[in-house]
Amino acid sequence: MLEPKKGLLTFRAEGNDFKSSQDYSRKIHWPGVGSSCGNNASGVTIGRGFDLGKRTKISSLMILQRAQINTEQSELIASGSGMKGCSAYQFVKKNRDKIAEITELQQLTLFYITYSEMEKDVERICKKRDVIKTYHPIPDTSPEIAWKNIPEIIKEVLIDLRYRGDYTPDSRALIQRAAYAGDIREFRKVLSDKSLWLRVPNDRFIRRMNSL
Repeated sequence: MLEPKKGLLTFRAEGNDFKSSQDYSRKIHWPGVGSSCGNNASGVTIGRGFDLGKRTKISSLMILQRAQINTEQSELIASGSGMKGCSAYQFVKKNRDKIAEITELQQLTLFYITYSEMEKDVERICKKRDVIKTYHPIPDTSPEIAWKNIPEIIKEVLIDLRYRGDYTPDSRALIQRAAYAGDIREFRKVLSDKSLWLRVPNDRFIRRMNSL
């Protein structure tokens, strides 16, 4: 199986290669359980975490075709854009077998596109003046230095947090100071307190701990 050189934590957490699994990532899937779909805001997903729930059909098509997925297949996948929860679950249930799987290379390309989006957003947040002023040990640090000095392993986890929707103002209050300080031990200590991350699936929680 093709895997990325960057973002491996996220790639491996966002699906699997078992065709019998609902999370088999090279076919459309929905990251949830049908009986509780109303409590899950996830959208129709293809590849390792390309979620169409917050995207328009046009934006989905553009990205799917950038990943070299043919027009007909891209159109079918993009038809699930904007759907979340039960509607996304029903779309996957109805169309999963009808829509052909994507290739390993298409999946990898799609992941790189999505991961790059998340990385840029984490960088944007970490460079915000108000975030630096609130959490950086040296509040007048320039945005460029504040971002540059965060260790790569912490950046990888921050991006994974953003990828899954866990990088919020509340979570930044817990971890951002340690991230800026490059304090991996303190960063891991907070990430390892399960009581602070109750909404995080256990598999993702453990993967983050192991990566640190």
